[in-house]
Amino acid sequence: MARRPDKIDKLVSLASAEERQTGQRAGRVQSQLNDHLKRLSELNAYRQAYADKAENNARIHSAHWKDYQNFLFRLDEAARSQREIVQDCERTLESHRQRWMAKRQRLESLQRVQSRYLKEATADAYRSEQRTLDDLPAKGDIFGRD
Repeated sequence: MARRPDKIDKLVSLASAEERQTGQRAGRVQSQLNDHLKRLSELNAYRQAYADKAENNARIHSAHWKDYQNFLFRLDEAARSQREIVQDCERTLESHRQRWMAKRQRLESLQRVQSRYLKEATADAYRSEQRTLDDLPAKGDIFGRD
């Protein structure tokens, strides 16, 4: 049968791997969120620049006005869609963060138990050694004299 410290070492190792993998997944989702936020910012900046350009050029031909309005509408739709993607990504990230925090707490708990077991094992070894040293004089003279 495996000793308690050996069992807890295996559990700590597994929990550490799970915590690391969960953290990496959260990191990938954070990176995706950053990419989506960048795209949203670019869309908003492009829409603003296009609207500013049209304002500065007040003489838009009526035939182009409808195309201009349709283009702005499509930009607005793209930005709205991108905002939804960002919101979904934020929810996913929060879910991953919660899972990571739970894994982290479990790992820390196991590490505390591991530390306690190690202290107990060290104390047991010390007590055993002390008993052995204390029993030597009781067994007789170590030089063969009784």
